[in-house]
Formats: sequence, C-alpha cells, structure tokens
Amino acid sequence: MTSYKISGAGDIDPTEGLIIATHPAQPGTFIVYASKKQVLERAPVVLWGVDQYGCAVPITMNGPWDEASSPNSFVLHPTGDCSRYDSNWPDVSTALADLLTSDD
Repeated sequence: MTSYKISGAGDIDPTEGLIIATHPAQPGTFIVYASKKQVLERAPVVLWGVDQYGCAVPITMNGPWDEASSPNSFVLHPTGDCSRYDSNWPDVSTALADLLTSDD
C-alpha cells in the first residue's frame, strides 16, 4: 500500500498553525513592517483567520502574518489603530515608539 506520509514527519504536529475559519478583511487593513522608527513596508491583509486556539490571524497573499515573524511587525486597521497579539496602540507612531524602543 502506498504511504503519503512525509518521511521523518512523525514529530510534526499536523494541527500546529491550523486555520479553522476565515473572513474577508476590511479594505485598508495592512501588516506593517518597521525599522528605525519608520514604516518600511505594508502588506495588505486580505483575510482574517481563526487558528485552532481561537486567535485572530491576519492573512496576506503570502500567508498568515505574511509568512514573517518579525518582532517589528503589527496590523494597521482601517480605523488607524494598530495591534499585535496582546498589544494595541491608537496609531502608527505610538506602535513604532513602543516596538522600536531598542531599535537603532
């Protein structure tokens, strides 16, 4: 019988990073990448996902969190406020000041 299991995948949890539902994101929602207290790039969020833990996950055309794990990235909402995991800021400049305090 043919096996389709990936070789060496015995230790991989197949539910890790699992998106269980999606919903369209509002236009004007972006993942923002920043450095040196300035915005370097914005990636449009096209969907919001819900992961296996019930957490909201922004999804771009490149995947959840734009397939990036930058500690200096956050979501800019159409209302102008920003968020990342358990942090919220009223605007981009406050988010930058908070996230990049140790960035040179």
